[in-house]
Amino acid sequence: MTIHAPRRRTNASFGFTITELLVVIAIIAVIAALSMVSIGRIRDMADKTSAIRSLSQLQIANVSYSTDNNGNYVPFLLNDENGKRAGYWYQVPEFLNYFRGEAYDKNGNPSKSVPLSMLDPKVVRAKLRFYNSMAGSFGLNVTGLPASGGVPSATPSHSVTSISKPEQSMAFASATDVRVVYNSRFNWKGVEGKTSDGGIAYRHGDKVIVVYFDGHVGEMTKGEIKEIDKSKGGSKSAFWRPAQ
Repeated sequence: MTIHAPRRRTNASFGFTITELLVVIAIIAVIAALSMVSIGRIRDMADKTSAIRSLSQLQIANVSYSTDNNGNYVPFLLNDENGKRAGYWYQVPEFLNYFRGEAYDKNGNPSKSVPLSMLDPKVVRAKLRFYNSMAGSFGLNVTGLPASGGVPSATPSHSVTSISKPEQSMAFASATDVRVVYNSRFNWKGVEGKTSDGGIAYRHGDKVIVVYFDGHVGEMTKGEIKEIDKSKGGSKSAFWRPAQ
């Protein structure tokens, strides 16, 4: 009877060589990286879709408000019966009800809060100043209104009859403040949490999302905003100054 010595195991006996393992690991790393990019793009698209939906709803609420208020759109500032400032446009109960539906606080008073799902997702995720308020997500265009220079004695607003080119005039935009003004159109530095500067926010693919008074939504780059200055009259254009 012949006795055979036990065979030594070679690297090939394990099924993979070290080189093959490294190749597999590299492939997995590439796939993971591509997946992360895809996930990021999908989230960015979802963020933009959500912002567009909310901006569209803001102007729908604005039109509904004007229908019940003699053609006047929501005022930038809300004054009480004594003429004192009581809040901003996004705190007007009637307007809020059109935007998010009726809601009440624990005391049974009209709520001034908005569900996070109706705010800009990019702002909500940042969780910086005013992330849970409309103030950090969207701004009302007040260029040409008395409010743009300070707190007025009267409640300012645009009206249906004062806007001759609603399809060209900005009503609301993705912003860092409750208001949007011409002189702050390039203040955006890519940082959330900045407020009270009247700036529009190019937070969606380096573009600002805008809803016009006729209800349609668009997006613009800084270059396209600059083009308004060159060819359409800057702050006196219909885009910035609805009441011409």
